[in-house]
Order: sequence, then structure tokens, then C-alpha cells
Amino acid sequence: MDWLIPQEQVVSGGPGKDGIPSIDNPKFAPASEINYIPNDRRVIGIKIGNSIKAYPHQILDWHEIVNDQVGDEAVAITFCPLTGTAIGWNRAVGGTVTEFGVSGLLFRNNLIPYDRNSDSRWSQMQLRSVAGVLSGTTIETIDLIETSWATWKHMYPQSDVLTRETGFSRNYEGFAYGKNYSTSNSNILFPVQNPDNRLPNKDRVHGVLAQPPAGHGTIAKAYPINGFGDQIRVITDQVGPREIIVVGSAIHDFAASFRTTLEDGTQFTFVPVQNSLPVVMKDQEGNRWDIFGYAVEGPRQGERLTPTLSYTGYWFGWGDFFPDLEIYQ
Repeated sequence: MDWLIPQEQVVSGGPGKDGIPSIDNPKFAPASEINYIPNDRRVIGIKIGNSIKAYPHQILDWHEIVNDQVGDEAVAITFCPLTGTAIGWNRAVGGTVTEFGVSGLLFRNNLIPYDRNSDSRWSQMQLRSVAGVLSGTTIETIDLIETSWATWKHMYPQSDVLTRETGFSRNYEGFAYGKNYSTSNSNILFPVQNPDNRLPNKDRVHGVLAQPPAGHGTIAKAYPINGFGDQIRVITDQVGPREIIVVGSAIHDFAASFRTTLEDGTQFTFVPVQNSLPVVMKDQEGNRWDIFGYAVEGPRQGERLTPTLSYTGYWFGWGDFFPDLEIYQ
């Protein structure tokens, strides 16, 4: 199998192919019935149409991929505990819906899924197939929000939440890589090829890509989540040719980003909205927008902002994959 990435940096993570089992028949319960998630532990949220779901880190730590159907979309929730990156993938690849599994391989500490139709290998953070018959194919991403359980259940108390009924026996109250992995800057399992000390290794950043990435030369910018402060803050910025906005809060533990221009060419100016989660900002027309970029009040109610190509993860992972990226100051 030929690789688009340096093959000598593709390493075994320990368990072999499917040794970390994906969840292919996920079971959900209302958020009000979920009692096993501490308030400070994180969940990954998705909203497609009227379907709103959350996937706890406590389960994804042990499984890394959930193949699911959310509204009309066949979705794979992919989560790499080592780089802290959660990315939603459209499972329709080349016109055919597939499932993704865990290959057991890593590239720069990051998950390498495989698809069960073609057995091609994919780089999670590069958003593309890097070996096999689909090599070079870019995945279509689906917008996710990563935040604390406390914030999520406050925003979406009626949402469905992935349960511990996975069909596997795991310690879902525990930590697959140890309680301190997410905060210990020295605890990184495999060598970092491009160390970058501009930020502490485990600082969480929301990274925005100007185009589908391929490593060196990729235009990207990182927005440290702890830089947003306790209030909700909106940043207007430029990444590549496009103006974007990044909205986030350190105390509410999230960041999200969108293009500022609608399909009809309307250019919006946004200001933050406090104490109204999941509403996070409003514009000059009086529309109020939620954390997923949906207009929930105002003349454009029901419309959605275009999400950027982006995801949140540990700084060391972003720095290792994209050595040229800027940090928002």
C-alpha cells in the first residue's frame, strides 16, 4: 500500500485493526436520563435539522468512531483522544455510504480510520484518504461542537445522548489514557515531528483551515479557547481569502467559526449575546444565531451560516500537522 504521508511516521497504536471497536449501532437516551457524565467532562454535539445528539468523551475515548444517522445525514463521529480532535465526517464517499473503523495505526499521534467499503486508510486531521484505492480523496466534514457536559445540557436539555449500551465492556466512568492526559503537557505517547513551543502542548485551540489540508504550506490559524475569557466573545478575522467570525467562551468551553457572508452575498457584522445559550450572537438585521450557526430568531430564522473548515484539538497536534499555522493574537 502506497502512502501520501511519510510511511516511516505511520506507527501501530497497539491494538490492531478494529482492536479499538467502532460503535456501529449506537443507542441514545434523553439528556435528562443521563447520570454518568460529570459536569466538567466533555461531549461532542451535532445538530442537523431537528436532530440534536451528543457523544461523550467517556465513550469515544474507548471507541474513537461512531457510525450514525443524524437527521438525513449518514455521519461518522471521529475522535482521536491523543490529539483531542473531534471531526464529523459524511459517510457518503464517492456516492456510496460506508462505515469507518479504527485501523490501529497512527500518524503523528493522530487517528487513521479505514473505510469498510474500500479498505482505504484516512488521516483524520488531514481530512483525506492517504492510502488505498481512494488515496487523495477529501472527506466532507460535518460541523460539530465540543464543550463541557454542563454547558451542553444547559443548551440542549432535550437532546439525545449516546449511552453506555455499546455492546462492549469498558470503564466508561474512567479515563482510557489516564485522568491527567488532557492536561499534562509532557504526556504525549509518540514522538512529535514538529515541536512548537508557542503554546503549551495541551492547550486546546480551534483551528481554521483555508482549504483542505495536506501538511506543510496549508494556510491555517489557531484560536486558543482559553483566550476567549469568561464572556462569549466574537472575533472577526481573515483566513486565506475569506472573512470569518470565531465565537467562543473559555468558561463555557467552546469555540465555533463561520463565514461572514451568506450565499446571497449579504455581509454580516456580529456582536456577542450573553446569558442566552445556545444563542451566542446577533447581527445588524436583528437575527439571533445559535452555537451551530442557525438563525433562531429574526427575519432570517431557519437559515444557517456556512461553517468554516475547522476543528478543535490540542496545540501540539495542530503544530505538528501544520507547522506554518498562525496563532490569533
